[in-house]
Amino acid sequence: MKRTLYPLFAVVLLLYSLSPAPCLSQRLPETIIRVGLFVDIKSFNLSCEGEYSLYETDSDREEDLSPGNEYLVKAGAKEIYLDGRTFGPSLRVVSKASGGVLRINGRRYRDSVIINCRDSKLTVINELGLEDYINGILPKEVNPAWPADALKAQAVISRTYVEKNLKKHEKNGFDVCTETHCQVYGGMESEDKRTSTAVEATRGEVLVYKGELAQSLFHASCGGHTENPNCVWTWEGRAPEYLRGVKDKFCKDSPHNYWKNSVSAEFIRARLVKSGYSVGAVSKITIAGRDSSGRPEKLVVKHSRGTLSLNPSKFRMAIDPWIIKSALITCIRTKGGNFIFEGKGWGHGVGLCQWGANIMGGKGYDYKKILKFYYPGTEVEKWEE
Repeated sequence: MKRTLYPLFAVVLLLYSLSPAPCLSQRLPETIIRVGLFVDIKSFNLSCEGEYSLYETDSDREEDLSPGNEYLVKAGAKEIYLDGRTFGPSLRVVSKASGGVLRINGRRYRDSVIINCRDSKLTVINELGLEDYINGILPKEVNPAWPADALKAQAVISRTYVEKNLKKHEKNGFDVCTETHCQVYGGMESEDKRTSTAVEATRGEVLVYKGELAQSLFHASCGGHTENPNCVWTWEGRAPEYLRGVKDKFCKDSPHNYWKNSVSAEFIRARLVKSGYSVGAVSKITIAGRDSSGRPEKLVVKHSRGTLSLNPSKFRMAIDPWIIKSALITCIRTKGGNFIFEGKGWGHGVGLCQWGANIMGGKGYDYKKILKFYYPGTEVEKWEE
């Protein structure tokens, strides 16, 4: 892995930030990713393995950090305190050689860290190369024990996803966060040899549709048919053709192919109200029509104040996506004061089905064929070295 040191590191980042999303004529050296590790915290512990320097962003001040020492970093009003020393509102901690490791509250992170202070709160940002970033997310997204080609397929779409969605948190001063809507990132503590091998085997490869990065959405288990994106979200213009739903015979062996949960009428009412819907006591929920994937077109909620017709994906997110595991609801019945929901799959259902990819990999499909199946019309291309 190439590790770029300050100030060249910052120059590469600036050049990237001023560039539009990569296209076929704008391939770059390895992308630098800024990951928001912590936002609006008062303090944290910092230590380093290897020689590191601390740079004050708005001055020429530079100080060395001693390997093995643990430093307490605290927020002032507009300044940062590090073991009693006072610094300006922005610091960058950079390794003097490749292979440096930082510990933040005991967890290990590669490359560099940016520390910003605003309104007496700290934001901590891990700044690292794309491939190391993918190494830190892949074991959080898939089981490292899965077949190699399933892991490679995930590596390609995870890399594509972050490239496509860079600057998602630009207003916070970083590109992506560590939560599921960006991709779960755990730094070095999350890395696994098998997933790192898959990342290296696909280094620089992304999913492309008609010369542009694809929106490489994915989910855990589709329940037998992936979903059309416009049935889940509101898209500006027409949803991408390569994300249209496909029948998935492989997913039938997923452990999430069937789920069942009981939810009280009062819980449903409370969660709908919390999500902004004006509803009274819920007495009946029915399915109105089904789309081409088998998912309900609408759920009709009868309550004491009237009737609410709701997109099933929005209903799922309002209630709890861990209880209503997918929008592929096959049956709703009542028992006492509870509603019994039965369904198939887990997640929004759009794009690659991870369990289907796992089973395809086990049957000998290579990762490019897996990706072609779930994203028809796309190609895998190498965009970075």
